[in-house]
Amino acid sequence: MIPRGRPALDIHEVAARAGVSVATWRRRHHAAFAAAVKPLPGSARPLLYDAAQVDAHLAGKPLPALPAGQHPDDLLTDAETGTVAGISASTVRADAVTGLIDRGTERHGRRWWTRAAAEARAGRQTQYKGRTTGARDLAPRKTQADPRVHEVAHLLAAVEAGTARPVTAAELAERYSVSTRTAERLIAKADKVCRGEI
Repeated sequence: MIPRGRPALDIHEVAARAGVSVATWRRRHHAAFAAAVKPLPGSARPLLYDAAQVDAHLAGKPLPALPAGQHPDDLLTDAETGTVAGISASTVRADAVTGLIDRGTERHGRRWWTRAAAEARAGRQTQYKGRTTGARDLAPRKTQADPRVHEVAHLLAAVEAGTARPVTAAELAERYSVSTRTAERLIAKADKVCRGEI
């Protein structure tokens, strides 16, 4: 979360404020900095730091406190927005594309939404119908029987009875315009039909 009205800095901007390269910052200054200045809550990839706290640390002054409490102008990540709105982070991103929530703002390579937008989204139902998470089918789904399996089963029965010559997967592949592997699957299923397993 980026608190209302507070600029945030990533590690590159922190190093620039200190007047050193990122490599030098990480080698010489980052350990002491990380012990004193905590990243903003919820920030990751990249970690973000409050600009006022960074400036205070670099000046050797006490760190100012972050604003307390929640505010409608706080900027939230997709996960934080989802928590407030009662939906998943992926739904937040999908809703931003479909217009069910505003597009948010781009900062530091990721998108952020205001707490006000998240709270407004919390009152709306989702616009799509899908399977509920964790839903169980009451009955197994029925699949359409493949008529080719029964045709091949009749062929296999005729071969077993001695009234027809054996058929190969290559012949079936040509006959049904399928791959040899699909023809092999048809033979395997037909064999199960002949044995009464299907």
